[in-house]
Amino acid sequence: MSRQSSPELSDSELLEGLEEKFDMGAERERRMQALRNESQRLKTLNETEYGKVMTYGDEKKLIERMSKDKFVIIHFFHPDFPRCRIMDARLEELAPKHPHTLFLRASVADTPFLINKLGVQVLPCVYVFVDGKGVDRLIGFEELGQTDQFSTTALEFRLQQSGALPSGPMSLASMLGKIKKDSDDEDDDDAFRDKSRRGKVGIRNGLAFGNDDE
Repeated sequence: MSRQSSPELSDSELLEGLEEKFDMGAERERRMQALRNESQRLKTLNETEYGKVMTYGDEKKLIERMSKDKFVIIHFFHPDFPRCRIMDARLEELAPKHPHTLFLRASVADTPFLINKLGVQVLPCVYVFVDGKGVDRLIGFEELGQTDQFSTTALEFRLQQSGALPSGPMSLASMLGKIKKDSDDEDDDDAFRDKSRRGKVGIRNGLAFGNDDE
């Protein structure tokens, strides 16, 4: 009995198989390069902005920065308000403990657009953003016992309720969050207007700031 010969691949089938393997290898290399680039970017961010409270004086750059990180906590302050300085001190204690969250601060005098759109009227005011969306805000010391002696632990617990202080290891992609294209900058006005209509991110006409120190 003659042995049945195994089917032979045609030249075209062989070429298709080789091309598929080549494409898979190229795709794997592209992914590895993207991971290396992302890792380097994360390393740079960690060395420059994470683990401390960063001050932004340019409102446009602040908006761009806020839109590019997954977890953002921003303190709107006035340099002459003692309670704003207290909040700064507490946030500076928290920042090194939460390397996955970007801590920012900005003077109300430097951010008129955001102050108006977010309806900030009482200081200190801390806003929480997750994936570029305003999810929570902390006004004055109302939820911290209405005392200047509130603990950093109390502030940490309150901010954890917003989901902006994740614990444990995170992937690079999760930590960096969604990255928007430069063209999205043109939609900042509409985006913040939309956020201001939802839930806790209410907007009220006027900029009559209340000093929570009183």
